[in-house]
Amino acid sequence: MILFSLIKDRFKGMPWGIVITCYSIICIGLYNLYSATNAFYYPARFYDQIIFILIGTFAAIFWGVLLDIKNLERLSLFGYIIVCIMLLAVDIFGRSAKGAERWLVLGPVRIQPSEFVKFVIILIVARSFNLMKGFSEFSLLSLWRQILFIGVPFLLILAQPDLGTASLVLLISGLQIATIKVRGKSLLTVLFITVTLSILAWNFILYDYQKQRVLTFINPMLDPRGSGYHSIQSMIAVGSGGLWGQGFGQGTQAKLNFLPERHTDFAFSVWAEEHGFIGCLILIFLFSILIIQIFQIADRARDSFSVLATVGVGAFFLFHFIINISMVLGVFPVVGVPLSFISYGGTHMVTALSCIGIVVAVERKRYLSTTSF
Repeated sequence: MILFSLIKDRFKGMPWGIVITCYSIICIGLYNLYSATNAFYYPARFYDQIIFILIGTFAAIFWGVLLDIKNLERLSLFGYIIVCIMLLAVDIFGRSAKGAERWLVLGPVRIQPSEFVKFVIILIVARSFNLMKGFSEFSLLSLWRQILFIGVPFLLILAQPDLGTASLVLLISGLQIATIKVRGKSLLTVLFITVTLSILAWNFILYDYQKQRVLTFINPMLDPRGSGYHSIQSMIAVGSGGLWGQGFGQGTQAKLNFLPERHTDFAFSVWAEEHGFIGCLILIFLFSILIIQIFQIADRARDSFSVLATVGVGAFFLFHFIINISMVLGVFPVVGVPLSFISYGGTHMVTALSCIGIVVAVERKRYLSTTSF
């Protein structure tokens, strides 16, 4: 009875709406993965994903229930340093795949440190602003700490090269910064710098295959058998789903191996082909509910760290959702961005569930501070 009481106290203030929505999407993801990988013959990925979900669930409980939000804030700098060291280790000892060096291999375990950056950057940006409470308005000069915190992992990820993840780091932290009051001149300066850097990146930084992806995004038929192949096959899969889809395990694009990366980047294409427009609406509805609930918790949060951290989590799911769906529909370049809880991948699953843990910690703190009076 004492143990039950302790567990019950620990789970007070849980945002059950978010938890239920999150695991509803995860169940759909497992169902879809089973079909996408033809689990009767290749069951390893399906069972691996279950293990990743369990690890991610323990991580979410650790961050959200066993630790409080203040401890998350205190640990953020330490976590940031560790992740940057891991990114450096990738450059030295990393495992390459498909033209990029993104993984650390530790025995049987393969880790993608750039995914953990998304979790850590949410916390470190929130912490850095929380330490600047005296500022009523921010200039570009006063944001040097945030620019440094964001810039270091961004450049390390870009060097791998992983343009998709590097861009997500900027987008997530950018939405966090957008929630504070920044001077208009500073915003214009950032816009000018962004345009200038984009031009320089196109001419001097981007690899030929990355440029080709952008050009093929504008017109996939420029290279239908090469860089445009993914987009074309994905659009065929989505279109062939019709209103109700072809049925579980019946998608021809996936089963006949026309659709590449059907268990990772293009998992949504498999879902669209097999479950049609109605199935897509259900999944989009669930993601919308999840993201709206997260931003509602940010609106209710009591301190700046909690607000900015929760906004960062909302941005995490929002941008992964928008970019992946746009990529699948051929309205965005193929940049290797997974769809959270749907795409196969251990590091991303653990990161996504850890982000849910941040939201749980924020909501539990608000609930407990409200009921303590």
